[in-house]
Amino acid sequence: MPATCQVRVLGGFGVTVDGKPVPNHAWRSRRAADVVKLLAIEAGHRLHREQVMDLLWPDLPAEAAGANLRKAVHYARRALGSPEAIDVEGHVLVLWPNGVVDCDLERFDRAADAALASGDARACAAAAALYGGDVLPDDRYEWWAEERRAKARTRHTALLRAAGDWTRLLELDETDEEAHRALMRRHLAAGRRREALRQFEQLREALRERIGVGPDAETVALYETALAEGAEPPSAEQTVAVTLANGLVAWGRRNVEEAERLAKQARALALDANLGHELGEASTLLALVAYARGTWHEQFRQEFADSVRRSADLEGAVFDAHLCFQEFYLYGPEGHEGAESFGRDLLGIAAEADSPAGRALAQLLLGEFALLSGQLDEALVHLERSLADAEEAGCLSAQSIALERSAEAQVRRGDRAAAVALLDRAMPLARSSGIRSHLIIRIHGLRVLAAGGLVEALGAVRDGERLLAEAAHVCDPCSMGFRIEAARACARANDLGRARRHLAEAERISGLWQGGPWSAALWEVRAELRRAAGQTTQAAALFLEAAELYSALRRPLDEDRCRIAAGVR
Repeated sequence: MPATCQVRVLGGFGVTVDGKPVPNHAWRSRRAADVVKLLAIEAGHRLHREQVMDLLWPDLPAEAAGANLRKAVHYARRALGSPEAIDVEGHVLVLWPNGVVDCDLERFDRAADAALASGDARACAAAAALYGGDVLPDDRYEWWAEERRAKARTRHTALLRAAGDWTRLLELDETDEEAHRALMRRHLAAGRRREALRQFEQLREALRERIGVGPDAETVALYETALAEGAEPPSAEQTVAVTLANGLVAWGRRNVEEAERLAKQARALALDANLGHELGEASTLLALVAYARGTWHEQFRQEFADSVRRSADLEGAVFDAHLCFQEFYLYGPEGHEGAESFGRDLLGIAAEADSPAGRALAQLLLGEFALLSGQLDEALVHLERSLADAEEAGCLSAQSIALERSAEAQVRRGDRAAAVALLDRAMPLARSSGIRSHLIIRIHGLRVLAAGGLVEALGAVRDGERLLAEAAHVCDPCSMGFRIEAARACARANDLGRARRHLAEAERISGLWQGGPWSAALWEVRAELRRAAGQTTQAAALFLEAAELYSALRRPLDEDRCRIAAGVR
């Protein structure tokens, strides 16, 4: 009687042969299970042996990869309880060629295709219920599973949309604008105007925090319709919300003048009504406009001078809005040149206004300038002052960055224990701040750098990867430090595929802003990869390239590190 092999890949991995589950300990090696997973998710449950070798051991020569494959197949057959479990037909591996393979992903695909082709909402809902979760979620960092995972996830989303299951769609993605609009229309049709307005606010908050954009024009128009149906005029918060949303629509359409006009209008309304959150949003939009025009310094100085004379809530909202831009300013194409004079200018403004939050931000900028310039003792002095002022002002984001930068200075001094202690203090502050999507990933990057050894560093990399996989939004520029440190650590651990994935992401982000310290860091990571692959001559040349770029940017500690790695110091 042919064997029946049931394979579960949706929501997790599990195998049952003739009704008997294969226990986890039966897989003598991870790659034995990986071979079964690969064959299970492939059409026909078959793959050429060279494809398997390339997917599982891309960095090994053919002979070594072939030996690993033979060993993995041997252990996979033992786990499945039969030498017939994986057959080799010519050069093709086949899962249970003489048995019955029942894979939940295959069943889901068939049901999804039929339901979507029919267009029947009930059939689509029934097919969506077969989706037990993402494909192989425990293998989220294995790129060979990503294509099937993305395809199944897209099918599941399409089924929910066709079924009109908007609530479930929002559970999966709270930024799904079509789902929010559908629920807004449903509320309005039922006479639930307040619920429709709340639905818009939920969308606006999700888009702001997770993606950094605003609702599109169709959604804003629906919100304005809901406002118009009320007996009372819109509140100040609602008026500002509409103004900001239309400003972001204008920005998305590259209508810079209109975006600026609406941002200034929203800012004035927020100031009049003492709305700190909305003031921060208006400041962010103004900062985007100023950056596009090359006038960010002037815009920030003007807002800084105005903000330090206002309430702590309004002041903090403006500073949070500009902090990410300030960090980009330090790491952008021109490096940190001019940061010291700019910081002292801001410090003078803050001192005159007796603003602790203003002093915190100015001291932070001075501390970062000193750190990047290799003046570690001076950096720590400024950062300690920034932390004290930020604590007095209750500015969580500034406290987090001051602690994070102090940790970096301690790593450069060789005191890793002190760095870890500072990062432990920074993490809860980052999580509680209004810009957590910017700050938490930065701390993960410093945890990799501060690790005491390779095992600890890889653990920190996994923690950061988990955040990137699970968080709905992480600021790309703020993730650069983690991407670079993760790629470096993975290269040193000889996990070159993983290192290349982090490098590719870093290159994508850096490509938006050519030049600067990021470019130098990327050359350094490429050098690490070449060194790990045994290409010492090429690695030395790339380390020197990085050193020259760091030298031009006046980053002496980074330059020295690269020259030492190249063997010239």
